[in-house]
Amino acid sequence: MPQTFDQAELKFLYPENWKIIEQQTDSSICQSVALQNEGTIQWSVYRYDGQMDTEELIGQAVRAIHAEYEEHEETASYQINVGDEKLVGIRMFFNYLDFILCMTAVTIFKNDATYLFVVQAESREYDENEIIFGALATSLLNNA
Repeated sequence: MPQTFDQAELKFLYPENWKIIEQQTDSSICQSVALQNEGTIQWSVYRYDGQMDTEELIGQAVRAIHAEYEEHEETASYQINVGDEKLVGIRMFFNYLDFILCMTAVTIFKNDATYLFVVQAESREYDENEIIFGALATSLLNNA
C-alpha cells in the first residue's frame, strides 16, 4: 500500500518501503522532500514558486556532485516523459568506492511553479527503478 506525502504544496504517493529522510516545507522560497529506499536510491524534489532559471538549478546539482566526487562524466542532456509532460536536465555517472553511481537532475515548470527532481542511485538499481521515479513525478505533478 503506497504512502502519501502531503505537506504545503507537495503532495504525492510513494512506495511503502521508502522513508522520508529530509523535508523542508515551511520555506517561502523552496519546498523540498527527499526519500530513500532500502538500497542506494535517493529521490528528491524541490518546488520553487514561479519561473526559475532551470539551467542554474541543474548547475547547482551538478556542482554539488563535482564537489563531492572526483571522477565523473556528464551527458549533454537527459529527458524523461512523465505523462504528457517532458522533464529535461542532465544525467551523470560517477565512481564511489566500488560502485558506479548515476545521478539525474531534471526540471519542469507547471502551474506557476518550477520543480527540480534529483535522483541518485547505483547505476544498475537506477535502471531497475526508473519507472518508479516516473511514477513519483507523475503523482506529484498530477497534484500540482
